Amino acid sequence: MDWQIRRMVVGGAFWLLIAAGTAGAAGWGEGLFSESAHDFGPVPRGGKVRHNFVLTNRLTEPITIVNVRASCGCTTGRATASLLQPGQQTIIEAEMDTRNFVGAKATTLFVTLFTASAQETEVRLGVNAMILSDIVLNPGSIDFGAVARGQATNQVLTLDRVGSTTWRVTRMVSSSKVLNATLTEAKRDGNSVGYVLTVSIKPEAPAGAIRDEIRLLTNDDETPSIPIPVTAVVRGDLSASPSALALGKVSSAGPLQGRFLVRASKPFAILAVEGAGDGFKVEPAEPDQKPAHVVTITYKPEEGTVRGDLRRTFRIITNLPGEGPLEVTATLHAD
Repeated sequence: MDWQIRRMVVGGAFWLLIAAGTAGAAGWGEGLFSESAHDFGPVPRGGKVRHNFVLTNRLTEPITIVNVRASCGCTTGRATASLLQPGQQTIIEAEMDTRNFVGAKATTLFVTLFTASAQETEVRLGVNAMILSDIVLNPGSIDFGAVARGQATNQVLTLDRVGSTTWRVTRMVSSSKVLNATLTEAKRDGNSVGYVLTVSIKPEAPAGAIRDEIRLLTNDDETPSIPIPVTAVVRGDLSASPSALALGKVSSAGPLQGRFLVRASKPFAILAVEGAGDGFKVEPAEPDQKPAHVVTITYKPEEGTVRGDLRRTFRIITNLPGEGPLEVTATLHAD
C-alpha cells in the first residue's frame, strides 16, 4: 500500500534525524531515558495518542525537570514529577493531536534537566505517526473536564471509516475500574462504516484525576488497535483555596511564604504533603481533626538550584474516605 511505502521512507528519515540530533546534543541526560523515540504507526485522523517516556535518575544527586516543550503545536509533553531524587523514576508523557494533519508527522519533545550541582542538559525525544485520512475520530478523545463525584454525565465520540464496508470493530478493551463504556454500530452503507462510543464515570469513582484509555480492536491489519484517551478531574468534598498560589518574585535577600486553606464538609486530618525539596518547604500540618487546615509553603532561594520561572505541584493526602490526594501548585520567579 502507498501508506506503507510512505511510512518506511518518512519513518527512516525520522529515525536518522533523531539519531543525528541526539549525537549532536549528546550529554548526561540521554542515558537517563529508557528510549529516545516512539513511533505510533498508523493512527486515525482527529485522534489523540499518548506515549510515556520513562526517566530514571541514575545520578548521585537530585534532578529537576525545568521544562518540557515541543517542536510542533500538535504535540504536548508533561512530567508527572518535577524533582527526582537519586534512584527515583518519573514519566514524560507525549501526546500528539492529529486533527489538523494527514500523512507522516514527526515532532520532537525537548526536556530540560538541571542537577543540584548546576549541570544542565536538554534531551530530545522523538515522536512519529502516520495519520490516516480514511479513519476519523470526532472528537479525538473523551474529556469530561471537572465533574463532581457521583455526578451523572456522558461523553460521546464517533468513529467513521470511509471506503470499506467490511471493516469493523471486533472488541472494546479497557482496564479502567471507574469508567462505563458502550459501543454501537451506527451505520454501514455502500461506502462507509460508523460507530458511536458512549462513556460515563461510575458514581463510586474516587476524587482525583482520571487518565485512562479505551482501546477499540478492529479486523484491519493496518489499524488493529485504536486508542481513545479518557481524562477527567473528579471533584470530591476536599478543596483548596487558592488551588494555584502565586508567590511572586524572590531574590537572595530572603524567603517567600504563602498559604493554602484546605477545607471539607466534615472534620479530617492531613496525613502528609508531598512536593517539598529544592528550596520548597512545607510546614507540618496540625494533627487535629477539623474541617479546615492551613498549609504553609516556604521557598528559600539559597536552598534552590534552579532559577527563572518555577512551578511546583504539592499533593495533600488526608484521611477522608474516598478522597484521593488533592493537588495544588505554587509558582514564583527566582532571580
